[in-house]
Amino acid sequence: MSNSNAAGQNVLTGLYQIKFAKRSFLLISSSILRIAIQLAVIFLYARNLTLVEYGLYQSVWLYINIASVVSLFGLPSLLLSGPVVNIKKWISGHKKYFFQIACVLNLLPLIYIFIFANNFDLTTQCLLVLLIVVQNIAIITEVLTVKKEQEFLVLLSNIIFIIGYFLWHIILLYNNYSLQLLLAGLTFMFLVKLFLQWYFSQDLIKGETDADGFQGKQWFYIGLYDVTGVVAKWLDKWLILSFISVTQFAAYFNGSYEIPVFGLMVSAVGSIMLVEFSKQVADPVATVKILFEKSTTLLSAIVFPSFCFLFFYHAEFFTLIFSTRYSGAIPIFLISIFVLPLRITNVAAALQVYHRNDLILKGALLDLFVTVILMLMLYPILNLRGLALAFVIATYVQIGYYLWHTGKLIKKNITWFFPYKKLMVIMVISFVATGAGYFIFTNLLYPFNIIGGIILCLLIILTFLYNYYKINKLENGV
Repeated sequence: MSNSNAAGQNVLTGLYQIKFAKRSFLLISSSILRIAIQLAVIFLYARNLTLVEYGLYQSVWLYINIASVVSLFGLPSLLLSGPVVNIKKWISGHKKYFFQIACVLNLLPLIYIFIFANNFDLTTQCLLVLLIVVQNIAIITEVLTVKKEQEFLVLLSNIIFIIGYFLWHIILLYNNYSLQLLLAGLTFMFLVKLFLQWYFSQDLIKGETDADGFQGKQWFYIGLYDVTGVVAKWLDKWLILSFISVTQFAAYFNGSYEIPVFGLMVSAVGSIMLVEFSKQVADPVATVKILFEKSTTLLSAIVFPSFCFLFFYHAEFFTLIFSTRYSGAIPIFLISIFVLPLRITNVAAALQVYHRNDLILKGALLDLFVTVILMLMLYPILNLRGLALAFVIATYVQIGYYLWHTGKLIKKNITWFFPYKKLMVIMVISFVATGAGYFIFTNLLYPFNIIGGIILCLLIILTFLYNYYKINKLENGV
């Protein structure tokens, strides 16, 4: 048996003895449940709140997403890809430097909220800052829980959280809605979630072995990558909120809304990939190939049929979720969904485990640079649609950059480790089947036509997942 095949068999054994698919499924299930509730909340709030109230509500998540990433500065990804004991040792050896940087990173976004979030009063600003701090701690405890391979606990704690999240939104919506009360309730629920996960992950370091190779500059690279990435992702919405009205922000936010379940699935599977990459030392090249194949074929089975459904039913789906009063944003929504086919794996996982976070950072800077240039070029021509298109094109450039450098790093062509032929087959089957269904169901009245499309999409997904399960069962000789 060749070294590559032996390493491949070792990886397969390692992955499936610890039930890679099961662990990924638990994290994906947790993400799907949370997003289902978020979609339900958006469905109700878009219809029942005024445009100003809805715009302020969504702007809260804009501030939270950006401030949280800046404050954490890549720490969650770092915890997943390396021993916690090494990170703790590095912090202990650089206490003064770490404290100074941590203060700056945590205080700057919070100060920004107090100075520039003029749409909120002081009480709302204070509650928003408190929510960001508590959520950050909850993110760290969740990462430590995943690191300890307690994905079921993550699922359980998230179920408890999302039940409270949904009930609190509904109670306030139909009983004198108040943004301040909403923020206070969400803070309490994050406290419950982080306590559950902290309790079961606090002894993680005790079971870890020390390892060499951790350097502070790797943290710096991945932190800048996270910050640059979130700025690029939210730049269009940030500009609109800063220079245009809250009501226009609300409309554009809905139109450019990327259904986050796909990004969270990548995050869930990517977390498992990082943990498994860091374990495999016999032949890391074979590990790259196998993990890329498994993750992309698993997620494409869900993402590609979903993309095809949204492509054909974009107008019906958008109206169903956001109502007709936001119908002017449908063209923006159609453009935005073209980023979904990229949400099938963590393309930077191998670079991170190889400690090439400098390349990850360069990719994020490239993404931001291309986004800004294209925004300046496309906005005068396409208006708000140009902002959405700039984001989509820049994302494709960034993904291509990461795949190219991964190939250079392992000295293999992209086609060797990235199963583009399998992905093309899945996409073609999804597109043809969904398109045929669309033209059949188009004769039905709304909403029966979209219900037919949803059922067909689910059937396609289940078929692909069953095929994935059968192939993996044969590979493992079960």
